[in-house]
Amino acid sequence: MQEITLDQVDLSKYDVIIAGGGAGGLLTALALTAEGKCVLVLEKAERLGGVWNSYWVDGYRVDQGLHVITRVTRGAFTKFLRTYLSPPPKFVLHEGWHFRVYDKVGTIPSSVGETLRWPLTGWRGRLGLLRIGAKIKTMRLEEMKKYKDISFLEFMQSKGATNQVMLDVMQSAIYLAAGVPISEASAYEALRTLKDTDRESSKLNSAKRLLLGSREYDEGYVIGGMEELIRRTIETINGDYVLNASVNQIHEQNGSVTGCTVSGTTLSHKCIVSNIPLWAMPDIVKSENAEIVEFFNLWSNMKPTHGITLWLGLNKVVIGDRKNRVLVHPTPNRWIVSISSFDPSCAPMGKELVAIAMMKIHGKNKNEMVEIMKGNGLEKYHPGILDNVEMEHVQMSYATRAALIPGQTDLDRPGPRTPIKGLYIVGTDTAGSGVGLQQAAQSAAFRDNIIGIMSG
Repeated sequence: MQEITLDQVDLSKYDVIIAGGGAGGLLTALALTAEGKCVLVLEKAERLGGVWNSYWVDGYRVDQGLHVITRVTRGAFTKFLRTYLSPPPKFVLHEGWHFRVYDKVGTIPSSVGETLRWPLTGWRGRLGLLRIGAKIKTMRLEEMKKYKDISFLEFMQSKGATNQVMLDVMQSAIYLAAGVPISEASAYEALRTLKDTDRESSKLNSAKRLLLGSREYDEGYVIGGMEELIRRTIETINGDYVLNASVNQIHEQNGSVTGCTVSGTTLSHKCIVSNIPLWAMPDIVKSENAEIVEFFNLWSNMKPTHGITLWLGLNKVVIGDRKNRVLVHPTPNRWIVSISSFDPSCAPMGKELVAIAMMKIHGKNKNEMVEIMKGNGLEKYHPGILDNVEMEHVQMSYATRAALIPGQTDLDRPGPRTPIKGLYIVGTDTAGSGVGLQQAAQSAAFRDNIIGIMSG
């Protein structure tokens, strides 16, 4: 794919126009390339990729947000890359989640025995966790769907799971995945995240996992970071892209898409894939058709999630392992990962790159949040990190997906088709299970998407 300017666009070349060059748009372009199609990608920013991006700061390679990829061996995102990139990218799996509650550290137990030995609470809490854990591990996906319109906290309370330490650990895990606390997160999405599956298991296999547990963590980091992934993706796509090209309007006539207006220039085309955030679409799609207006207005109240990532380059290795650490207490919840332990190429030799992430605190500015991240137990429970910092870099927003709240789960969201013939929607908020890059890949991988585009 080559960069061109808007005045160089020859519309006769392109089978599809893609509005937005984020992960969903680029993955769709990658799939269309495999179908022999040529695409034009229009991106409002100065670079492609959105949150799917890396860059260098004082000799350290930082991603646009902390990207530990979930479901590396069986997830939609890595499956997509293995299908369309050759050779496929390489991932290094992490070695487990460690949740710290003051002076105690524990994982989320995966078996009856581990639950009964759980160090974060006493016997009453362990028995409560055993009951709710058994319920979740053996719950069928169809049963989980019944809880899509209530919060995870309401689900827990309905099952008598009231131990505060257990709820606090669940809060940390779900907050990082859903972008909202358990009082707001969809129970369905939380349950599926905790069970860590999108497919049904037999009762026998569920019982075995409950009794024997599992330490097969299917999460990891890609070698070369997001920078390498997006570079290879752009090189593979057949087509062109225009930067600083904001799609102001998508045009519809008699129920079919007719083109789009880009930075004041109208481009006529009968097939457009939108990677624009779904909540912004009512201002982009103008129509006299009530069905079309209602379709897009329904998603205008989606709640974007925002976070802050603090990147620290250390002049020596302090953590040095591939574990995911979550500081539950003292609050706020923070996620701490030694990125260079997965991929040494992101830091100078003998040094370490550590990422600390948390959700944005409303009412606090960037500097205030950084001080909170550095305080609240970080120095006590992770000594040596702050004493050896030679590079510090802050990103204010690493997530543009919508929160997974009741009534707006993957079961409810639209896509890739819309009421407008020839207009399709992809991205982290349109279709598919999971969060972030998983959802982007799910939406781009929909077979209807490709068939619909080819049929026009």
